[in-house]
Amino acid sequence: MKVKWLFFDVGSTLVDETKAYEARFEKIAESAGVSKDYVIEKALGFYEENRKGDKEVAQLLNVDIPKWFSECEYLYPDTVDILESLSEKYKIGVIANQDYGTEDRLRAFDILKYIDLVVASAEEGVAKPDRRIFDIALERAGIKPEDAFMIGDRIDNDIVPAKKLGMKTMWIRQGFGGQWKIQSDDELPTFIADSLPELASILDWYENQKSLLETTQNTRDLGGLLCKNGERTHFNRLIRSDKQCYPSQKDIAFLKGKDITTIIDMRTPEYVESDPSGFENLDGFTYYNLPVEEGSRVPESVEAVPGSYMKIAASPVMKDIFTTMAESEGGVMYNCSAGKDRTGVVTAILLMLCDVNEEDIISDYMLTKEFNKERFKMAAIHHPGLDLNIIIPRESYIKDFMDLFIKEGSIIFSM
Repeated sequence: MKVKWLFFDVGSTLVDETKAYEARFEKIAESAGVSKDYVIEKALGFYEENRKGDKEVAQLLNVDIPKWFSECEYLYPDTVDILESLSEKYKIGVIANQDYGTEDRLRAFDILKYIDLVVASAEEGVAKPDRRIFDIALERAGIKPEDAFMIGDRIDNDIVPAKKLGMKTMWIRQGFGGQWKIQSDDELPTFIADSLPELASILDWYENQKSLLETTQNTRDLGGLLCKNGERTHFNRLIRSDKQCYPSQKDIAFLKGKDITTIIDMRTPEYVESDPSGFENLDGFTYYNLPVEEGSRVPESVEAVPGSYMKIAASPVMKDIFTTMAESEGGVMYNCSAGKDRTGVVTAILLMLCDVNEEDIISDYMLTKEFNKERFKMAAIHHPGLDLNIIIPRESYIKDFMDLFIKEGSIIFSM
């Protein structure tokens, strides 16, 4: 398994708090002399502004925040089945801001039997988003951050601090926490799920995806592709990839074992600065940042994609990229951010130079659609105005680019 532990929040993650919030809103309404619908409407507006709606609306109406109605909490319909299934594959933990007696409440829900470790704020004297509560959980589990997922409904309490530690993260958009509007890359989780069954499906996909590295989504070997002369491209020579910010020891050992020690990062400096490559200063690897500015922005339309690929191919940095590849004594791994556009263009040119069949080049390009499907989903959340048709690979994008390149490529490469 790529990860050993799954850590869950409790409220609005495993436990449905809808009725408890309704009871709280009703009490606020009674105290303020307004309707419950009014309170809910105002609270929802606050949640959509990334504020704590129940507390904000109580303050707005100048009333005390009512007690929490834990007796109104219920398990989500799929909680038991999902925990039972996941506990057969992973160690299950809880990291939660809860009152004393969390284990007793989980036992009363009959789910404690699926849980190996409970770390609750009341007992520990420290609460999320303080990183210390995550450190406590990781230490007791005996694992490194990269060996675990943090799963929760709160971007501020669950996702941001866990991500800073190097844990993988899953935002489950249940309850009012699902109203959060992501404002920055720091808030962007590894994956997003809208229910516990979808969470299980994403984990299954994550464990079974074919990326060569366990810490990336889209790393693939270009070996084994049939050339028109009947020969096949060599394995362990050219590896296409998305960004590699937190390579695991297993990833590092794999690459060194295959003598793939030259890394070409085509991301622009601002992206490298905000999300540094894990190979930049790593012993045993030679790292090159050869930024391709062309292709670092989303094309204006679907029709503009093949032309944008031609601009990537015409980048003056291409000469340095291909020279570095040719002069490398061992294997080369090259990447942009998602391993899609700039990496896709470089790959298509390489495979055309190797005289690989066109349909195989197109098939390789289209694999990115499958490997990056969760990334595309997050792009829709992070950039709600973005036309996803532009960024999701289509066969016509790479085919039209190759047709253009065959017509104009010799001109480009002679410049």
